[in-house]
Amino acid sequence: MARLGSTIMPSSGEKTTHLPWLRSPLWDLALLGFCWIPFYAWVVWGLGLDGSWAGVTPDGTGNRAALALASAVALGITYVHRHYTFILVYGDGGTFRQRARDFIVAPAVVVATLVAVRGVWGAGFVRPEVFGFELKFRPWMVILTLTGLWNVWHTLMQRYGISRIYAGKFGDGLRDRSHGRRELALMWALVAWIACVALMFRASTFAGVRNARRVYRTFEPVIQGALGWTTLAVVTGVVAWLAVRWARHEFSGSRPPRDRIPRLCFLASTLCLLLVFILHGPIVGYLCFGVAHALEYVAFVHHFGQKKFAHASNTSPVARLLRRPLLFAPAAIGLLVTAYLLLRDYRRTDVFVVYYTGTSLLHFLYDGWIWKVRKPEVARPLGVGG
Repeated sequence: MARLGSTIMPSSGEKTTHLPWLRSPLWDLALLGFCWIPFYAWVVWGLGLDGSWAGVTPDGTGNRAALALASAVALGITYVHRHYTFILVYGDGGTFRQRARDFIVAPAVVVATLVAVRGVWGAGFVRPEVFGFELKFRPWMVILTLTGLWNVWHTLMQRYGISRIYAGKFGDGLRDRSHGRRELALMWALVAWIACVALMFRASTFAGVRNARRVYRTFEPVIQGALGWTTLAVVTGVVAWLAVRWARHEFSGSRPPRDRIPRLCFLASTLCLLLVFILHGPIVGYLCFGVAHALEYVAFVHHFGQKKFAHASNTSPVARLLRRPLLFAPAAIGLLVTAYLLLRDYRRTDVFVVYYTGTSLLHFLYDGWIWKVRKPEVARPLGVGG
């Protein structure tokens, strides 16, 4: 869903007399905006993973089991949502025909690349010589790093895309592409500001995972002393300027303030998610953001599918199932959760690592291809035109 933020045009029959929820207040708030709250409460208060990480450092073991459990649950929820993309792509002929060659070639290329890298180098180092200098790196870690960065981009852009759908349903100038650019710039500036604050003032929250500690050590020289304070001041100034510019246009329309409630609720939920990174650090924040992304994606696909395939004339397997979400959702989620649990004993094998990484990359890629609101076949079911 990384491309949901594409241009949204008004629908000729769009009504503006009701609040522009995507579906309904309860559905939007519980399954899109704040679907992550139960997981967050369980992790922070149920498991006690509040970001202090007393005992998760190399010298202790106090919270390690709790962190492993929280990570396993988050990965399981993520596992479910990524396979929904494949159900939609390969189960609906109309979606598949849009890029049939790409949907055949991409899996072969991705899997072949991962198998080659994992099979040749495993998790080991390579030391190529470039212009007389010897480099040392792990090819597999390069792939995992790129996957992680793409995941961050993909997750945030899904949030941005859904907020643009709310803007499209609201109308009154918010659907303009120029305002979309304002919102996108503000979102990424906020991400940069939160990263600066977490690195400067919440260093202890990086202690729970080895890779998080490595990230902190990488940036530690930059955030110390005058350079760190200067960076924070500059980023804070940019955020303030972008926020004022965004707010001036966001609230300049003629529609009554109450009509803004759906969109502002979703934007507030995104801000709350970002604040988790400051309150509890990057590890808890990353887990919560990943769970939010997965849950809202599953809800969105069911909503979209029910609207798109409402007519019985479409007899594809996906159409038959998605037009009945109360029947299909528990069955599909249950089967995918069962598959994830059955694969528990194989998660450390090379086959599973390639499989999980490959499906992650293909999910990111496919979402960028199929979720474009400028396409009429995507826009119409969402009620925003195309």
